[in-house]
This record gives sequence, structure tokens and C-alpha cells, in this order.
Amino acid sequence: MDAHPVPATTASWSVPVRAAATLALAALVLWWALPRVTGVDWSAIGGVVAGITPRAALLLAVLWMAGLFTHSFVLTAALPGLSCRRALTLNLTGSAVSNVVPFGGALGLALNLSMIRSWRFHRSSYATFVVVTNIWDVLAKLALPVVALAVMVARGALPTPALRSGAEAGAVLLALFMAVVVAVVWSDPLAHAAARLLVSVARRFRRRPGTTNAGLEEHLLAARSRVRQVVAHGWAQLTIGMVGYVACQGALLWFCLRAVGQTQPVYAVLAALAADRLLSLVPLTPGGAGFAEVGAAATLIACGAQPLAVTAGVLLYRAFIFLLEIPVGGLWLGCWWALRSRAGLAAEVVAP
Repeated sequence: MDAHPVPATTASWSVPVRAAATLALAALVLWWALPRVTGVDWSAIGGVVAGITPRAALLLAVLWMAGLFTHSFVLTAALPGLSCRRALTLNLTGSAVSNVVPFGGALGLALNLSMIRSWRFHRSSYATFVVVTNIWDVLAKLALPVVALAVMVARGALPTPALRSGAEAGAVLLALFMAVVVAVVWSDPLAHAAARLLVSVARRFRRRPGTTNAGLEEHLLAARSRVRQVVAHGWAQLTIGMVGYVACQGALLWFCLRAVGQTQPVYAVLAALAADRLLSLVPLTPGGAGFAEVGAAATLIACGAQPLAVTAGVLLYRAFIFLLEIPVGGLWLGCWWALRSRAGLAAEVVAP
């Protein structure tokens, strides 16, 4: 017997209700937790942000756009034949959706799939693209804390042996996890073992009548083969593009702090950036909004920064990499829809 379909009214209301609820949670975390963690109030933060000069704001906008452009090289490497302009379209429109709704990445993927199909790419190519870009994104977010911890240890920024030991252990664990991910992509025996493990897990969770895992291992191995082929040809561009993107984000954070009168050492900026990138994975709010800001500001304060200025700087940074992508991506999406509709009308006119 077929499952009962979800009523259209429920489906139409679920997305805006979830969006409103999670945005309210993000606002609550910021409003309640940020002043308590940093010890500064919102009126003081607003005064600092309002004092930013137009020249500084323009420089920050240029850095933000440079980061988007650099990240497009990651996307074009993951999907051969994709142009830089279309990569920017996928990036901005997907972010506009995923930054509003928790787990909005699924909605962003569906939107991007419709774009990919309209550009005559195959569905399997898009699936490979999604896997490759997510692998490189996660690897970058895990590598950043390793780099930050290594720099902090080298600079003596961790004063006690316990902190140093904990940092070294954490760095080793993260490095091992990254090595396992890379090995599964590259090694045939490990890939087969991972596929068998996933199939066994799927069997445990899919015991309903009528469900089957037949062919799942073959599908997983075929997908991994496509991923390996893309990585084999584009690993250098993927890596250089991702490193450049993270460097642009770090530069943006550093200049945001400079714009509010704070010059922090490299290790402190790296630590704050690592906290921001890791906490952006928190699924409770879109892009970890609220949690990422609090974590990055707390990290800088723990490194000895002045609380008011760095809190304002972190919020300014997050306004660029998270908040600004919503209206810009929404506008970009509207332009894409308009151009697509115009192209469809033109095709109907010239059709016999």
C-alpha cells in the first residue's frame, strides 16, 4: 500500500515555517549568548560597526567577491565543462537557499540540479560534482584547525602543557580522519570495504517490507569510480582553488578586524577562522548562524583580543560570508529565472 501523500498545504507551509523557526533560533543565540560570552552589549557593537569608513567597506566587498571567484575554480574542476559564470550562479543561488533554511543544502541541491539539467549536463555528473565539492569542503574545514593548532604550538600561544598536548592530539586525529577520506577515494580495497560497511548499515536501518539494498554496493562503487576519475584529473585545481578560497576568507576576517581598529596575530585569526568554519557545520541553524559568530568571537577573546572590537569585526565578517549571500544570491536567481523564461519564449516563437 502506498504511503499517504503529504497534503499540499502542509508542504507549502513547511519550508517558510522551518525557515522562520531556525532564523529565530539563530537570532536568539546571537542576542542572548553573544553578549554573555563576550561581555559587550549590542548598542556598543552597533556603534563600532557604524564607524567603518566607505573605503574600508569597499575593500571588504572586493575581498568577498575575490573569494567567490576563487571558489568557482573548485566548482569548475569538479564538473568539467562548467564555465566560471555558471559556477558563480550555482554557488550564489545555492547559498541563498541553504543560508535561510536548516538542512537547506538539500533545497539548494535541488535548485542547482534544475540549473545543471538546463545546461545539458547529465544527472550522474552532477552527483559526482556534489560529492567531490563536499569532500574538498569538509577536508578544508578539517585541515584549517590542524594548521591553526600547528601555528599556535609553534608560536607558543598555548601556554600550558595540557593545552599543547590536547591540541597535538586533536590535530593528529583530524589529520588521520582526512587521510582515511583520501584513502577511501583512492584505494580500491578500502573503497570496497567502505561500500560493504555502508551496505550493512543500510540493511540495519531499512528493514521495512518492500525495501531492498540490491545493487547498492555496485552503485556506491560506480559513484566512487566517477569521483576518483574527476579527482585524478582535477585534484590540483581543486586543492589550489580551495586553498585560495580559505585564504580569501582569512584575509576578509583579518581586514574586518582591521576595519574596527584591531590587528590580531596570524595564529589568532587562523584559530577564529577554524572555529567559524567548524561551527558552520552545526545543523540547528542555517550555516551554523549564531553558533559560528559566538565561537569565533570567543576564540579571539581567548587569544587576548579586545572584546568589543573583535566581536564587531566577527559580525562584520559573517555579514559578508553569510548574510550578504542571501539577497545577492536571490537577485542572481531571479535574473537566471528571467533569462531562462525569455529563452523558453524565444524557442517557442521560432519553433515551426
